[in-house]
This record gives sequence, structure tokens and C-alpha cells, in this order.
Amino acid sequence: MSSQLPSNIQPGSVIKNRNRLWRVDAVDGDVVTTTPLDGSAADQHRFYAPVENIKEGSLEPPNPEKIGNPEFQQLLNRAYRLSMLHGTAPLMSLQRSRVIPTEYQLTPVVMALDSPRVRMLLADDVGLGKTIEAGLITSELMSRNKADRVLVITPANLRDQWREAFNHFFHIESDIISRRHRKAMEKQIPPGTSPWAHFSKLIVSIDYAKQDSVRHEILDEDWDLVIIDEAHKAAKPHESGANESVNMQRWDFATEITDHAEHCLLLTATPHNGYTDSFASLLRMLDVDAVSGPRHDPTIHQDVAKEHVVQRRRDDVKQWFSDSDGGNPFPERDQDEVRVIPTEYEEETYDAVRKYGDLLMSSAKRSGSNNQTLARWSVIHFLKRALSSPEALRRSISNRQDKLRDRLEDLDDEDRQTMIEETAGISESMAQANALDDDPGEEYSEEEVGERVERMVAGNRASIEQELDLLEEVAEKAERVTKSRDAKLQRLLDETLPQRFQYSRVIIFTKYVDTLEYLKDQIEESQGERTDVFTLHGSLNEAQRKERFNEFEGSDRAVLIATDVISEGMNLQHAANQIIHYELPWNPNRLEQRNGRIDRYGQEEDEVVIRTMVVEDQMDVAILKTLVKKADQIRRDYGFSPPYFGDDDGILALLEKEGVDAGIPQTTLSEFGSQTSADRSESVSAFDEDALDRIKSESFYGHTEVGLEEVQKRKKETHQRIGGEGTLEEFVKSALNLFDCDYEVNLKGHLDIEVSSPQLRGPDIQPEYHDVTFDPDETSQSSNTEMLDIAHPLTQRLIEAVKETALTDEDRYGRTAARGTTKVDEPTAVYTALVRYVAHTEPDSTVMEELVEVGLPVYDSGSLSQELVESVQQSERKPVQRLPHEKRVDLKNAIEHDGLDAALDATAEQRRNMIIEERTEMRENIETSESSWTVGIDQVNIASIDLLTVTVFYPSENQ
Repeated sequence: MSSQLPSNIQPGSVIKNRNRLWRVDAVDGDVVTTTPLDGSAADQHRFYAPVENIKEGSLEPPNPEKIGNPEFQQLLNRAYRLSMLHGTAPLMSLQRSRVIPTEYQLTPVVMALDSPRVRMLLADDVGLGKTIEAGLITSELMSRNKADRVLVITPANLRDQWREAFNHFFHIESDIISRRHRKAMEKQIPPGTSPWAHFSKLIVSIDYAKQDSVRHEILDEDWDLVIIDEAHKAAKPHESGANESVNMQRWDFATEITDHAEHCLLLTATPHNGYTDSFASLLRMLDVDAVSGPRHDPTIHQDVAKEHVVQRRRDDVKQWFSDSDGGNPFPERDQDEVRVIPTEYEEETYDAVRKYGDLLMSSAKRSGSNNQTLARWSVIHFLKRALSSPEALRRSISNRQDKLRDRLEDLDDEDRQTMIEETAGISESMAQANALDDDPGEEYSEEEVGERVERMVAGNRASIEQELDLLEEVAEKAERVTKSRDAKLQRLLDETLPQRFQYSRVIIFTKYVDTLEYLKDQIEESQGERTDVFTLHGSLNEAQRKERFNEFEGSDRAVLIATDVISEGMNLQHAANQIIHYELPWNPNRLEQRNGRIDRYGQEEDEVVIRTMVVEDQMDVAILKTLVKKADQIRRDYGFSPPYFGDDDGILALLEKEGVDAGIPQTTLSEFGSQTSADRSESVSAFDEDALDRIKSESFYGHTEVGLEEVQKRKKETHQRIGGEGTLEEFVKSALNLFDCDYEVNLKGHLDIEVSSPQLRGPDIQPEYHDVTFDPDETSQSSNTEMLDIAHPLTQRLIEAVKETALTDEDRYGRTAARGTTKVDEPTAVYTALVRYVAHTEPDSTVMEELVEVGLPVYDSGSLSQELVESVQQSERKPVQRLPHEKRVDLKNAIEHDGLDAALDATAEQRRNMIIEERTEMRENIETSESSWTVGIDQVNIASIDLLTVTVFYPSENQ
């Protein structure tokens, strides 16, 4: 065993260890990160030099005694071309994902590739694909070995969507970590090992991550890339002066973790809340010298920031397509409210609920408890359940009655004075989020929070008995609201839903599972067998959700009733173009998130139809007038979403400014939340015209550092380096033939594949694949279609197996070949070499790979031009009138050619100079006076050259 690493082992060089050749990707002291020459990037290993026998290595020259097959050689070269590390030009993610990113979505990817240290704020509008943009950048960084350890920080309710998007669209396997997940994770790893260290791709909620004990564990690890979704929730709260104290726990953690990581992406559709200092705090996280001055009164350097911000409104993207002579890629939106006048039975029920709310508030005040705010939020909960459906209210009342009866049984009959204070594990922030339709946080799902709100108890025996009596009265009123007396249900069944069947499928959103089940029964009864009815909610696992959604998507006439489990992160534009909101969310952001799932790029219909059912009750009307209508007006006037989206205090401030109490018993809105009324009066200014104008002037709407022409150029270069659109399909089919695997074209024009070769088997490889396509557009239109791209496990296994076989197999050797051609008049050799370059960037060097081709006459001096080399390679194959021993002699002479090394060195040097020129121009364009991270990007050296294949071309005798 060697005790230390040889001094000449550097990134880009080749080593031999464990009887295998490896490319060195990075060296950190005695730790060497490598990728096998006969494998793929997924097979990356780290070696600890003192306990390994690491030697210098190189790929053995091709064996002239083995005359290979030209098809096997072409397959081997393609395998290397598909898997090697490219430089800055090609967009690897174009062939590593199940999405077809449009050119505007590639803008942030190109900007990221032009920055050795990726620090970006992705602030595109709702529905423009920020998650896709972040996934593409992540895929690019991973494919270039610039990122392995990835941490996604997101609101708790978006964790599943991130995991699914990463896995489905980009083949990035990631794990959710939380208090509940952690116990199961720790059983999978060695005792004493931190899950933060063991798992390389993790998704965590910000409220779990910011906890002191968890926070330090996260910061103890090295992260290559940190992604913060809904980043505005982690922005610094507004400070009116230097001495003002605000709660900055989220911002403190976000600042620490982004500073800790090499690369970071911040995602939000509403980065600016109307206050310059809060917006600037997001730019500070990027650490690109875009902000200076004190924290409460910063100066934003827009010339610096603009190179790290992508912020486009829908109108900006429309203009982008117009400039490229394309049509409007977005549907027209037909959006309206369905105003429902409640029946007298419903009005009596609402009155009974408000009377019950009065009792809850009185009990909380008389008890002297600290839970009065919780009581207020619970009142809103019951009122919103009543407005949703009579069934939702009935179940809430039943749950509440069961809880109170249980507590009475625990009390002594004579005990009339003991006060009970039970919060059911619900904090004020959770109860507030439940009422305002916001993310309730890490601990419980939305459904669980609602159930726990109904189990909170405050009062003594007498007040509990009084509450039960009144609940019985509410229950009696609710029972009288039969389906024929349910005005909203009847309006849905008689008018709103039937009108929607001008198209095949419609989605109905509701917040509550009880309402969902109620609607399912009623719609099935109303529609009979004419219409398929499906439901999706949080209690279903991922497989169940996918199965039901696929059935809905494939139905000719169907209704999907869903909770917000599908409102964020799940693209619905290929399945439906119509949404009915069965109740009105208090948070306009939630409404727009739902709408954005169908009203987005890729919608196949010319219009989307959105109907929101609004009960003519003071609470629904107040929310509609004050929030939803105001949000729509701001969008029309300014082209962007209002800053109070997702901001609970902003919502309350707007309601209070309008003098709206929303019919909430015994209270005013100023009593809610942690802020005082005075504080919120000040915050109202964040939503006036001056604030909106400030947002517009300080933001980067419509701006992109990368234009359409540059994106198109990068796409063209990608296809030139890796191959055209059919290259991957041709490789897969040829590789399947190599390993005697059957495939056939089905009626859809897709492939059905049987993986029968033992060489291709593995834990991630299925024995059969059905309905396989290489076109991501077809995959996006049908969830049942299997998409094969470069990152797909089968493609990766084929690449590895082709390398293993064509490098060494006696019968399927690919490193040598002999061909006839009409393009040469003497035996001519064409060589393909794998050249590795290293750029001396900080803190780690960057390795790049390219295949270069050189042509030499076997028995003469001089060399072929690159144009002639390409012409010879692409020429029609002709028979070779040579005996095997003659071919071996010519191959041997070609491999031992005196001018080969010089020709390879010259070609590699020529390409190195081109790379330096490209990168020098890039550095000069992006470097600022205080930047240090651009140092070394144009200091490029040739690290190693390996001769991969050689073909001797003979002049055809039948020219």
C-alpha cells in the first residue's frame, strides 16, 4: 500500500486502482474523487490514498491483433460522447430530462453555465416553470461534477412535489428529511452516522431546518448546491430603523446556509414585498456584491444584480416569443365567479355557527387563558367549513362533540370549577395558517391541523356543557341542509359543472377532504355512468395518486375532485383546461397556484376556464372584494402578482384597512396575529401605489442577460457536440442489438423493450419497458409513456455495458476497425482520442472532456483536414479487399505512426486555445471589480490524452 498520493496525480489525469482505470475528478488532500473510464458518472468513487494502491494510469492503446467491427466502434465512441464531461457550451440537461424546456426556460441555465459559481434568484411569474429551471441547472451541475450534495429547502407542503419533480423529470433521487422521516432514515445507515452526511440529496422544510439543533447539523456538512423555494418566506422582515428588533430566524438560517454552499438558487414568484430592505436581503444571500450599506437602508447595485436575477412576467415571455416570430404560447383565460345565494336553511346554519363562535370567544376570555387567539382562529375554521359544505360542517361538529364528551368523562361530576386548557398541539401560527390557507409548517399536514383545531378545549365543566348544548343546536341546523337545500351544490350540479363538458375533463378544487367525499357521492349520483369521477387527496401515497391521475387523464369525460395536494408542482395542462374552485381561499396565492397548473406554457387548448364559487355571505364577499379582486386588478395594472401573496399579516392588514370584520364574532381583525394594530397599519403602506411602483422600479422584470440568439446558439452547439435529436435513439437501439435484446415498434410508434441480457441487469433495471419514446413532448402528454433520455437508468446501463464490452470483449471489440471508402486513395487512419482539460478555478479545479479526431495517411507524412476527416467518417461503407493479417499489419503501423502523438497534441492544443478564448471573453463580461470567483476559469491546461479508437480506411476498388 502507498502511504501518499503521487504528486503528479491531479484532476483530469488517469489512475489505476483496484485493477481498474479511473479519471480523477478532484483531489482533496488524501481523498481522490474518481469516475471509472469504463463506467458512468453515476459510478463515481472516493478513494483514501493512504489505504489504496493508487498508480498513474492510462488507457492501453487499441490492440491491432483484434480487428473490430465498425458498428461496435461507432457505438463505443457514442457511449463516450454521451457520458463525458463537457465544457461550457453544450447544454447537457437537454438530453438528461423528461421535459422539453422552451428557450425562455433555458435562459437561466445558460446564465448559470457562464458562472463557475452559480448564485441566482429565479423569480419568474407563477406558471412559467421555476422548478423546471432549477432542475435543469441542478442537472447541468451534476453532469459536470460541479454538484453532488444538494439541499432543497422548501415549505413543508411542497416537499413531496420537489422529490417527485426531481425524480420524474431529472432522474435525481432525493430523500425528504423531517422529524418523522428521520427515525426511518437512521435505520438505513450505520449507527452514529448523521443522515445529513449519509444522504447526498435532501429535501427539508425551512421551519424544521431553522431549529437550533437541526440547523447546526446541517451547517456541519458541506453542500455543493442549496435551493430555497418560496424564498420570500426567508427574506428579512422589514426594519424601519437600525435599532428595530424583528424575528429573523428564517433569514438568519437562509443566510448562513447559502453562504455555506458553493452554488445557490433562490426561487420565488414574489421576491419584492414592497420594502427595499426585505428585497435586498434576498440579493445579499447571493453573495455577489449586489448590495451595500446598512441592513435597514441598503443600496442595490442593479448592474451587478441583473447578472444573477431572472425575473419575467407572463407578458415578458409573450414578447420573447413574439420577437422570435412565434405565436402566443399561453391560452386565454376565461375567469369568473359563480355567486350563490344561500337557502334560508343555510343562512340559519351560518347564524348558528356565528352564535357558537360567540360562545367560544366568551369561554376563552372568561377562562383567563392565553389561548384567546387560538379560539379566534378556530371560529374562522368552523365558519369556513360551513361555507364549504354542510357535510364538512357536520363532521367538524361531530368531531368536536366527541372530544368534549371525552373530556367531561374525565372530570368529576362535582368538579365545576377546574379550568381545562388543551391546545391539541396547535400553535397560534398553525391555527392562523389553517384559517388563512397558508402552509401550516413542519409538524402536521393541513388536514391534521384542521382536525386538531377542532379538538382544542378551553373552559370549565359548565362552559363545556353549555358548548355541547349549543353544538347540538348547530348540528340540528346543519342536518336540515339536505342536498336539495344546498344552494352551492345544486348550482354546481345544475349549471356550473354541465357547462364545463364542452371539454372532456374538469378539475374541482376543495380544501377539505370531507367536502371532497361529499361532492364525489353527489356528482356520481347526478352524472350516472356518463362521467368518471376521481379524487386525489393527501392520504393517498404517491403511487395511488399517480394511478388515479393517469386514469383521469385517459378518460373521455371525467371530473377530478382534489385538494391542494396537486395545486403546486404538478403540471395539469395536458390533462385539463378547466378548474372549479368549490370554495374561495383566503390567500390569493393559493388560488393562483391552482390556476397556474393549467394556465401555463404547454396548455393545448386555446383557453382555460376558471370558475370560483362564492357564497353570498359576508365572509366570502369580504374576501372576494378585498383580496381576490384587488389581486386581479394589480395583475392587470402592473403585470405581476401583488406583494401580499403568502403574507398573512398583509392579508389581515388589507382586510382591516377596508374595515372588514368578515362576520367574525366578538372580535376585530386587529386582535389577530402577533403584530399590533399599529404595526399592521404601517404595513398597509407596503400595498399602496407607491410600494407597487417601487417594486416595479427595483425589480428586473423583462430583463435577461442572455438573449434569444445566445440560447439558440447554445442549443445548436449542444447538438453538434453530442449529436442530433436522433442520436440517443440510434445509440439505444444499436446497444440493444449488441446485447441481443428484443424491441419492437407498437401501434403508437413507440418501442416495447425486453431486457433479456444478463449484462444489463441491475437493481434499477426493469425486465421490460413498454410504450418507450425518446420525445419528451410525447411523454408530457401521456403519463403512461416511458421516456428514455441520457439519465434514464437503462440508458446509463447501456452506456456502461457498451464501454465494458467494446473495450475488452474478443467477439465485440470496438477499438479497431477497417473500412472501405471512396474518399481516400491510400490506406488512411482516423483516430478518436479522449482529451481531458482542467481549468484552475477556485476553490476546486474543473475537469472537461472532449473527443477529438485526427486523420493520417498510414504510410505517408502529412495529415487530413478536419473537413476531410468528417467526410471520410460519414462516407458510405465499401467492402475491403484485404486479408486479416494485412489489416493487422496496417492497424499496427497506424497505432505506432511516428506523427500520431504530435498530431493529437496539436489538435488538443488548438482546441485548448479555443476554450481559453471563449472563457476569457466570458470572464471579461461577467467579472466585477470585487469578484474573485472568476479567477482561473480561463487558465486551462491539457491534463491527459487517451487514444480511444482507430479505423483504417482503404480506397474502395469499385470507386
